[in-house]
Amino acid sequence: MCKMTRRKFIQLCTSALFALGLGRYIPASAAGNLIKYPRQIITRDSATSRTIMWQSDGAKRDAALLLTAPDGQQQTYIPEGNTLLQDNTTTTFYTVRLTNLTPGTHYQGIIQMADATVTLPIVTAASEISAFKALLIDDSQCGESYEPFAQLLEKALARHPQAAFLADIGDLTDNGQSSWHWDSFLAALLAGRAKDMPFAPVMGNHECYGLDWRFALPRRYLASFSVPDSGSRNFPGYYYSFDYGPAHFIVLNTQFEELDGLKPGLLQEELLWLKHDAMGTRNPWKIVLMHKDVIAYDEYQPGVGHAGGISDVGHDFMKAFDMLGIDLVLTGHMQTYRNRGHIYHEAPSDHGPTYLMFGPAGNERYTVPPDMTFDKVSLDQSDPDRYRNYMTLAVTPAKCIATCHREDGSTVDRVTLTK
Repeated sequence: MCKMTRRKFIQLCTSALFALGLGRYIPASAAGNLIKYPRQIITRDSATSRTIMWQSDGAKRDAALLLTAPDGQQQTYIPEGNTLLQDNTTTTFYTVRLTNLTPGTHYQGIIQMADATVTLPIVTAASEISAFKALLIDDSQCGESYEPFAQLLEKALARHPQAAFLADIGDLTDNGQSSWHWDSFLAALLAGRAKDMPFAPVMGNHECYGLDWRFALPRRYLASFSVPDSGSRNFPGYYYSFDYGPAHFIVLNTQFEELDGLKPGLLQEELLWLKHDAMGTRNPWKIVLMHKDVIAYDEYQPGVGHAGGISDVGHDFMKAFDMLGIDLVLTGHMQTYRNRGHIYHEAPSDHGPTYLMFGPAGNERYTVPPDMTFDKVSLDQSDPDRYRNYMTLAVTPAKCIATCHREDGSTVDRVTLTK
């Protein structure tokens, strides 16, 4: 008999709750501001561009973004509007793509809709960045409340005020079609300083679940984040890349099990794009961000027909990572920290990446047994008050330091890579 997957277990439990009349989500509040969740999305070049997004309940309305430069010059932008009807809720997402900005400059953005206005500081990166720090979270999904995620993020931002951008490595919400989950996640994400810095999202498997916990296209995720263009006609917004200082970040999509039956061809297209993208950068560091991990642990893998060992995703990508000189691969999905160093997919190689898994930032927790073949460092998950964690990256042209921090600020592990 096949091992039950985590998704199947969740689906069965949720079906039981619905049968008992307990499985309905708490509806999102109909009240609230007209301009909701203003956010800044990472662009390919943070020195000269920025994508500004916000949303509003209901159909598309007249809106504008007024951008003021330090010298007082002003420019008005009319946003694109994309309306989505899902979970009995109509939401319109507004997008303004700012280009030709001046590096190292403090702008002021004012979002205007009807009589409502929201001010957003927009600070571009310097044209030459020799060193930077990034803040990364993973599995921010929560159950009945997103307060645990909000608390962790607030502490992480306070400890690392110099972070240049924030990334979330998948499973942003617990359910990809639930308005309550999305509203709760965005409210927690953007409550503090995170709204004033670029955000880099990564799609996870929970973004591809419907209200019935069956596989579903990630329409809400795609509407919520206008990420850098990958050139894809069939999968726009599913994967992308961006540069920051001496690092080239490659954001991959690992949701093949969830999406192949609904929208086939993602893996083949993504592998071709990955090779072209990775070979086209001259940045010293190549860093991959993707949700599912390269080790299966106790999760059944349909591709290989068993749990344990290298995962389906690992078999899909690891050979390409070795060939393309990827330095670091950061993953999540298993709600714990694991440091595997370099894993040989086939023959030993001197050019393969270091593999680190981390998270969660939310309150979902699974007990994952260490894999003694691969894990050099593993986080003890037995303490319910010390399992949440996040990561920082400190990058220079010659050094990349990845540090996993517990919510209380203590260090789980630190990995230093050098050129």
